[in-house]
Amino acid sequence: MAKLIIFAAAWLMVCVRPAAAQDFAEWLQQLEQEAISNRISPEVVHSALDYMVPDQQVVELDQKQPETTVTFEHYLHHVASAERIAEGRRLLSDNEDQLDEIADRYGVQPQIIVALWGIESSFGADSGHFSIVDSLATLAYEGRRADFFRGELFDALRILEAEKIEPSELRGSWAGAMGQCQFMPSTYLRYAVDYDQNGKRDIWESRTDVWASIANYLASEGWSPDLTWGREVELEYPIPADEIGLEHTLLLEDWGKKGVRSADGLPLPQKHLMASLIQPDGSDGRSFLVYDNYRALIRWNRSTYFATAVGLMADRIK
Repeated sequence: MAKLIIFAAAWLMVCVRPAAAQDFAEWLQQLEQEAISNRISPEVVHSALDYMVPDQQVVELDQKQPETTVTFEHYLHHVASAERIAEGRRLLSDNEDQLDEIADRYGVQPQIIVALWGIESSFGADSGHFSIVDSLATLAYEGRRADFFRGELFDALRILEAEKIEPSELRGSWAGAMGQCQFMPSTYLRYAVDYDQNGKRDIWESRTDVWASIANYLASEGWSPDLTWGREVELEYPIPADEIGLEHTLLLEDWGKKGVRSADGLPLPQKHLMASLIQPDGSDGRSFLVYDNYRALIRWNRSTYFATAVGLMADRIK
């Protein structure tokens, strides 16, 4: 432990929270004792944390603020590019049998699974290289949203213990999202699936585990196999601001009476469905009517940009 104290203190004096440099080793020891008191194996705790040093890159990424506001069209072009859609179509075709099997089991359409997989990690090509344990411990120590990241760190340690994973194998984004579907540790514990039945819920290397975990999440959050996510629409007349957003719902028929039409100008479908009108870029941008399935996407990522992009990409892949 002496090696830890000397190394961590020297590093912290030039990188993270200089005024608190003397406190890090003590903070880490307290964290380890708290983890053990939460019934996490001492062997796992010490193996993962004894020589942990805060990651300055994680601190910088967490504190970095965007300098410009990105429009929905710019965001959509980035996350659902023509190249990514083409790759999604190829992967959907190449893995049709397995995806259909998972879709039948969980009631989530294959194109939605593939779209989420593509946007989250570029179909597994970019799932992150950061140490999850080090990232979460850094964010817990840094102080901003410390309680949240402390809880996620303890869940990451539980994953190491339950799945017999080495700390070096637990890798993902700088903010703690893991694997090809970018689950936070708490999400992994609730929704990850060992679909290939090899004894490990492997969202890093097993595609079937990734696809089934995505489907299990959405199904658990209320996804209906009989519905799509929504549709783009045109407005004949302006809609009052207090009628726009997920908090306000009307039947499709009632939206039609307000001058809402399909994007091709035709009347809305004659279906008894509740829908909300959203405008990700405000009244000057595109408009969409979204159904209950959209809310499952919002629970995945609380961003209308993200949820709408997933729906549009899924439509293009299909």
